[in-house]
Amino acid sequence: MPIRINLLAEEQAAEEMRRRDPVKRAIYIGGGLAGVMLFWIAITQMNVMAARRELSDYETRFKKVEDSSKQVRANQASLVDIQSKLKSLHRYSTNRPLMGNLLEALQQTTVDNIRLIDFRTEQRYEGGDGAKFHTTTIQADYSSPVPWWKPWATAKASLPLPMQATNALATITNKPPFTTNVLKYSIKITPTRTNEVQQQVTTQLEFNTTPWSRETTVVEIRGRDYGSSPGTAIDEFARRIQNSEFFKALLVPVEGFKFTERPPLSRTDPQDLENPEALFVPFTIELTFKNRIFSHE
Repeated sequence: MPIRINLLAEEQAAEEMRRRDPVKRAIYIGGGLAGVMLFWIAITQMNVMAARRELSDYETRFKKVEDSSKQVRANQASLVDIQSKLKSLHRYSTNRPLMGNLLEALQQTTVDNIRLIDFRTEQRYEGGDGAKFHTTTIQADYSSPVPWWKPWATAKASLPLPMQATNALATITNKPPFTTNVLKYSIKITPTRTNEVQQQVTTQLEFNTTPWSRETTVVEIRGRDYGSSPGTAIDEFARRIQNSEFFKALLVPVEGFKFTERPPLSRTDPQDLENPEALFVPFTIELTFKNRIFSHE
């Protein structure tokens, strides 16, 4: 029987050991993982770049929408302002003192021997922007919700905060500066502090006037009393004006009627071509109408 001797056994064993080397396998596995990682990074980077392009596109579109919305808001604010002015103008045009009505009422007060020679009207307007004119605080009650683990409990009923603030206004607005204020105002209600023990909330009330305009009207009437006793008919003419329902509704109480000229002695007017020798007593009456306030709402 022949004996076979493998002279390459040692080299084959060494080669087999090299093939089974764990370090070499780890290198192969690590290389494969690194390749997979690089591929994942490349895919991720491509997704990031695509997302950035999409984000940039959305930002551009959002900027366009924002610019358009700013213009729309500006147009809406302008429209509201114009509508407010139109409403104020309409309110003014339908409530302004008409000179025709004034002259008609004046015609009803005529007295014999009283000659009116001049009638002047002066109207002044002033206005202002809205401003905060008063701030105060009130205490309002509130009720906490019932915990879920107390189904048998009932919550304490309390009025809504705006209603409590409205109910408290009666004790706030019955003293200055409200008793002397003639301008319309708005109220801003802001909760500032909460007391959980007493279940109360401190609320700040801020009162702001709205933009306003004020109309002041002064009428000046100049005339002469040519009566047989010059000057006696002036009192009757003044009494009729003061008792006229039309003028009562428009004139400032007491100070709305006054004489700015009423000399005690009669005189003549040489420039009167018809009767230069006639005696008369001149007078000038100033009528001050109540101020009218217009709010720009």
